[in-house]
Amino acid sequence: MILNRLDNQIKAMKSLRRHEAIKINQNQQTSTDTKYKSLVEQVKSFIEAVKFVQDNLSFSMSDTLQADLKSIVVNLQNVYSTGFANKDELTKIDTDFKSIQTTIKTSWIKHFSAYTNTTTNTLRVISGINSEKVTRCLNDIKVAENWTLDTRLFSSLKNAMTNAELLIQSLNMDQETILFLTKMTSGQATIADLNENVLSWIRKESLEGKIKLSFFSR
Repeated sequence: MILNRLDNQIKAMKSLRRHEAIKINQNQQTSTDTKYKSLVEQVKSFIEAVKFVQDNLSFSMSDTLQADLKSIVVNLQNVYSTGFANKDELTKIDTDFKSIQTTIKTSWIKHFSAYTNTTTNTLRVISGINSEKVTRCLNDIKVAENWTLDTRLFSSLKNAMTNAELLIQSLNMDQETILFLTKMTSGQATIADLNENVLSWIRKESLEGKIKLSFFSR
């Protein structure tokens, strides 16, 4: 009798442990599956962002990086082939993806500078002519200075660059005029820089009353 009770208790304890182990494994798997879905969404947003800047902002991605990103997508498909994500494999994919993101962030900073510098420098030169539009363009350009998965910011950059070019073109400036305005903005312009072309442009844009001349000590 006593032995039977002990035997039943041992069986009950083993059954309880099995259920607890199953529950723990289920919780771990649920957590892994959630991480998998989150990673898939991140990769999807990343690819969409890369495609946008390639199509609209002249950004280029190295062949090596493209191959690495393709491998990420393939591995994400394979890791869930059984219907359950594998934790260790998922961790490796996540690490590889973070490495790609780090590389892209660095590449984007360099590209952004090269892509916008000429335009932003010219905008600063003409800021005294139409400060409101210039400020708006500069702000809309700056929002995409750092890499992001929010394509709305890249769209803002695209539109701002278009608006900036239209604004600059509307002023019909030649290189002599741009040089004069650049010097004037930095406080280096003198009467000697005011040739007929520059004076003609100033009169045409009705800027006579916006430009001040002053003496400076040598």
